[in-house]
Amino acid sequence: MSHLSHEGQSKESYCIECSLKHSQTAKVFMREGLQRAEACNCTDSEGVLQKVRGVVEELSGAEADTNTTQNQDVIDLNTEIRELRKFIYSSKAEIGGASMDVLREIKDKIDTLVERVYALRQKVDCPTCRIPQITETEPKEQELNLEEYGRGTSEKRRQFMEEIIAETS
Repeated sequence: MSHLSHEGQSKESYCIECSLKHSQTAKVFMREGLQRAEACNCTDSEGVLQKVRGVVEELSGAEADTNTTQNQDVIDLNTEIRELRKFIYSSKAEIGGASMDVLREIKDKIDTLVERVYALRQKVDCPTCRIPQITETEPKEQELNLEEYGRGTSEKRRQFMEEIIAETS
């Protein structure tokens, strides 16, 4: 997959990365929306609606991004995101129909969602699960020789350039 963020990244990890970005942005929007609502003591001001609509937009993005794999944990995350988006819709928060308590409940649900995404990331991308720990009895890897570092790649690049020059001549 050419859209992955880094070499070796799994589809599940990429889905989680995207949902983390979207959920964190939704968290910021909701916090700002709630602050605006508390400042004006209203839930239907243009500023509040703008932020809540931003939340819905980010949740929609997260929902789309987590609908691309068969991993059950990611599927469950997708369901949770969809239910949160539907809750916001049914509360009419994005059109000014939610109470202050409902806005706080939405914020709490988004905070919980972010923690859930981080927990899923830890499960999928657990660094201690995939990197063997070096113990005292294991020999240490040979020190990196900086004179040799990158030499193989450099040589391949040189050969490739020679092939291109030869083809164009």
